[in-house]
Amino acid sequence: QLLFATPFPLGVDGYFYPIQVRSILEHGTLQYPASPLTFYFMAPFAAATDPIVGAKLGAALGGALIGLPAYAVGTRFGASRGAGLVAAAVATASASSAYLTIEFVKQGVGLTVGLTALWLLLRALETPSRLRIGLAIGGLCAALLTHKLAAVTVIAIAIPATIEEARGRAKLRGRRLLYLLIALALLAVVALVLGLAFPQRFLSASDIALLGDTLTTSAHWSAPALATEHLTLAFDHEAAIGAVVALAAAVFVWRRPRAAKGHHGERVAMWMVIGFGVAIALPWLAVDDPQGLGFRLRIAGFVPLALNAGIVADALLMRIKRLTKHERDLAATGLALFLAIRPHARPTEGMVLAHPAMVAAVMASAQQIPPGKTVIVPERHILFMVAWYARVPVSLTPDRVPYADRVRMMPLAFIGMESPLDAALDRARNEPGVTPPVGFHPRHRNGLVLVTEPTWEWLLAQLPPAARDYFSRWPTI
Repeated sequence: QLLFATPFPLGVDGYFYPIQVRSILEHGTLQYPASPLTFYFMAPFAAATDPIVGAKLGAALGGALIGLPAYAVGTRFGASRGAGLVAAAVATASASSAYLTIEFVKQGVGLTVGLTALWLLLRALETPSRLRIGLAIGGLCAALLTHKLAAVTVIAIAIPATIEEARGRAKLRGRRLLYLLIALALLAVVALVLGLAFPQRFLSASDIALLGDTLTTSAHWSAPALATEHLTLAFDHEAAIGAVVALAAAVFVWRRPRAAKGHHGERVAMWMVIGFGVAIALPWLAVDDPQGLGFRLRIAGFVPLALNAGIVADALLMRIKRLTKHERDLAATGLALFLAIRPHARPTEGMVLAHPAMVAAVMASAQQIPPGKTVIVPERHILFMVAWYARVPVSLTPDRVPYADRVRMMPLAFIGMESPLDAALDRARNEPGVTPPVGFHPRHRNGLVLVTEPTWEWLLAQLPPAARDYFSRWPTI
């Protein structure tokens, strides 16, 4: 319903997905380097419809399918099907899960694939066989090809769980321990090489550098997903609720009788998920940058919330002694249905829509962009829109584009209503010897403007020092 409320793609990077899918259908490859699996998953839907509709169908299905592995893992962690149903309901219907389907589709699909990989790993640890181990490794590789953060999260759970299971089964010590450590070190080296060779597809040095900005001294005790000067995204406070549920799950797991603890590796995986649920709600997590790691972690918080909710729901129902097993299953089913259909306070929170007037402006620009030029656009949302409608090279910044190949496209949000740049653009239209700016927006003369690079330099020269310094930095969003 959310995705098809408008004929245009949703989200800041909404047009990025149809561009990639269109490239697959036309050329068999991605137009921009990225983890590829999500786009190839969308491709059959696009082939049956069109790239925009196909991308939306893939996003909706890829996000909703997380209910299946959430049920499978939740059933194992909670030791009942009722726990799995609760986990599936929370994972599928959470506010941040819906937001990922709208805004960060790769991460949403990546969490679906990653949780599936975790389920395959738990099955392999329970009853090791070549088939199950192969499927678990394949699941981890699929997660790595879908989204980097989702893959790293699953790997962070998989490594200690596997070591603990191996230690419990084979008395892992001495040479066996040494061999395992060498194997893990070799895997780390392979991951490093892949990151250096394909930084857009695998974990790279720039991704690791984000860890340095994960924490801040400014505490947000309500644990919002994003908190900037102009925008706060809470998503039903799922991160804060997830921390409380994780602490409750920790108590129940700790007090489980020895016979119910299951295999050592699975127990370690449970503790890792509990720890993840607590960690992402830390008040000092930096959530002031929409491109930062803190924001991405918070909007993934519904996964540990779902799994821990399954553990807690099952433990609470087990403590009602007068209920039979059948009655507990019915109660868990009712709770899952309530969680699945409960109304959200702000169901469209964080949604970024493509305004029809801006879409019309970008479509009109397609005929005015000089051949062979790269369009420099300071806003990602419009950048991919230009790439979709005009089929021209685009760049967020001018640094890597030769001077002679540049033209700049600026929306009014960048220019500023009645700003010095707004006034300079008006003067440039009547200045002899200056290539005049071309406006495309149907509602404002400077709503969306295309200028050549010499005209841009002339515009900068007309600005007062403070404005010139600001615009010469070419700030991007």
